Amino acid sequence: MPRYLLLVILSMLAPLSAAQSPALLGAVGDGRVQAVRDLLASGEDANTRSPGGRPVLAIAAARGNLRTLRELLLAGADVNATDQAGDTALISASSYGFAEVVKLLLASGADPNLKNALGQSALVRANLGAYPHIAAALKAAGAVEETEEAEQGDPAEPEEGKAPE
Repeated sequence: MPRYLLLVILSMLAPLSAAQSPALLGAVGDGRVQAVRDLLASGEDANTRSPGGRPVLAIAAARGNLRTLRELLLAGADVNATDQAGDTALISASSYGFAEVVKLLLASGADPNLKNALGQSALVRANLGAYPHIAAALKAAGAVEETEEAEQGDPAEPEEGKAPE
């Protein structure tokens, strides 16, 4: 947890490197596909971030807006861009159960094994949200499940009060 807090604090102190376009942010947030298309055609950056640092691709993914997502990807949005918490569009879509969005992101090259600042991958978030169909799609795309050993810590270290086997 301290790693997550440090990441959030550092992200607040560092200026955002990506462009911030209120018009594109609004259009993406509202799901206005034609407006998104027009803004991108006029030169708006597909890697625009919210004032808080969230990529517009992740915003579209978290809302399940497949058409907006397609427009952003066609315009060159970074499919693996992360926000301050380390969440990607794929992690967001997996968290909310948007199967078609997950499939599009995977087909566009999203890395199913990236983890956020809490160490959670898209697969972990799909499992937490009880979306087995999304978990299956992620596994088919190469997502690796955590092993019990990794979740329990270093197996070489004996549990407190027990002798090593």
